[in-house]
Amino acid sequence: MKILLIESAYKNKYPPLGLMKISAFHKERGDEVYFVKGLNKEFREQIWDRIYITTLFSFYWTETIKTIKYYEFCTEDPQNLFIGGPMATIMADEIEKETGFKPVRGLLNERGKLRLPNEHKIDNIVPDYSILDEIDYKYPGNNAYFGYMTRGCIRKCSFCAVKIIEPEFVNYIPMKKQVEIIKKKYGEKKDLLLLDNNILATSDFNKIIDEIKDMGFLNGP
Repeated sequence: MKILLIESAYKNKYPPLGLMKISAFHKERGDEVYFVKGLNKEFREQIWDRIYITTLFSFYWTETIKTIKYYEFCTEDPQNLFIGGPMATIMADEIEKETGFKPVRGLLNERGKLRLPNEHKIDNIVPDYSILDEIDYKYPGNNAYFGYMTRGCIRKCSFCAVKIIEPEFVNYIPMKKQVEIIKKKYGEKKDLLLLDNNILATSDFNKIIDEIKDMGFLNGP
């Protein structure tokens, strides 16, 4: 299949981890994958087997809706344009009303969301860092291993969207093997950047700290 991954042209510090995982998933299948940030006439004039558009925060609403509508006729089947990410999860009804597309809510850790075999494994796949070289935009925080060592949060604060995006708390996710694979495939990174929502809630906190130190991220020589 011919796959297009899209992030809107907003300025953000970190690369789209979800799209990086989707890219790795499709490349493992032997699919042809392209990544674009913002509106691109060359890509818009092509017909794609699948398009994935990521979303971030609600204050990027205007830019995100503009991007969705720009590429809305670029697949033969409208059902093969997928919209995901934080804003797509917490504002799914609003996005569907505005664009006609039904967003994919939550994480890609369940069968049926993308209608592909093994799609439930996407959230745990090693991200494809190579797509970041396909765009001119340089993320300020790109020289890092990105990942999670826990998921979700034990709290259910009324002001927080984590309980909607990541409703189940996962106590521990190993990271060392993923870092080794990234280093081998895409080169060594300077930092380790964990995107956990409440890593202090885990009962495996000491285990996680030991693993971080074992990966070489520690104070002193």
